[in-house]
Amino acid sequence: MSRFRPEIERYAAARVAANARVHGLSGSAEYDDEVRDRAVFSVEAGLSFFHTHAEGVGLILFFGSTLVASAVPWRRARAALYLAFTVGALFPLGYLVYGAAVLAAGRDAGIELAERWVLTPLGGAAIVGLVGLALALAVRGKME
Repeated sequence: MSRFRPEIERYAAARVAANARVHGLSGSAEYDDEVRDRAVFSVEAGLSFFHTHAEGVGLILFFGSTLVASAVPWRRARAALYLAFTVGALFPLGYLVYGAAVLAAGRDAGIELAERWVLTPLGGAAIVGLVGLALALAVRGKME
């Protein structure tokens, strides 16, 4: 991602300038430079987190789904776990929303929007799936 950093910075800075009111730009170069730098940093952080989570979350949920397929004997439990894992697998996309929301709604409002309405529900689904898998394995172990 560092290869595209200059392009990302230019695009993010241009979007901040285009949405000056949303970002609270005042016309003072000192203040506006700091606001712009914080917004650009937040966009870069969202893209970086997307990249990192896309590499890791998919593998974890893939292995969890493999365990569900081979170790959970109950059909409805498997379906519920697959649903939770499928929704949880979308979690990394929340960081793309994070970056885009910062540019569209301002830094603080964009981060709040992404965290509340995208990252928390998707991440929660992944956690529910993993906890559900652990419970299913524990119940199955007691039955044997």
